[in-house]
Amino acid sequence: MSVEHLAATASGTDVAAVLARDGCAIVDRVVPPALLERARAELTPHLDATAFGPDEFSGRRTRRTGGLIARSTTCRDLIMHPLVLDAVRGVLAHATTIQLHLTQVIAIGPDEPGQQIHRDQWAFDFFPFPSGYEVQCNTIWAMTDFTEANGATRVIPGSHRYEDKQQFTYEDTEAAILRCLAGPTVMPSVVMNLDR
Repeated sequence: MSVEHLAATASGTDVAAVLARDGCAIVDRVVPPALLERARAELTPHLDATAFGPDEFSGRRTRRTGGLIARSTTCRDLIMHPLVLDAVRGVLAHATTIQLHLTQVIAIGPDEPGQQIHRDQWAFDFFPFPSGYEVQCNTIWAMTDFTEANGATRVIPGSHRYEDKQQFTYEDTEAAILRCLAGPTVMPSVVMNLDR
């Protein structure tokens, strides 16, 4: 199964339906290129001042700069994008409210190995959420091309329906290929991925 691409004209309901079915989706060309360039310009000084990761999981040749709402007015606009919010609200419709958990820009350095396959919801101390109960929905915006060569985020379509402790290999994954003008990759954290 490949990652489905949707047009920017898709509704949040359309995106949420693909997420429910596949656990991942790519929405192409959601914002004008100039908006992402503005975000990049606002974040570059902060990213340049960020140290490399302290361990293998964070990436010893990867910089991760958080607090984007405080550092970039453009990122505030991206976070509040209507299509993304509608899709997230659809995926998390069982919740009475949604909350922004984390914002960060990630710059992967040359020769950085991929992360181990994981679920981002394991950040909740490996709490055993009921099957089908989604607790998190991630949005990754492509500010540069996502390719096999430069470490595109890898996903396992359909894995949101699998048992939490299953063992997967790199061969089970698929790269979420994006061009930097493509807009966000919307992925619930229940997809096992190599977030690189």
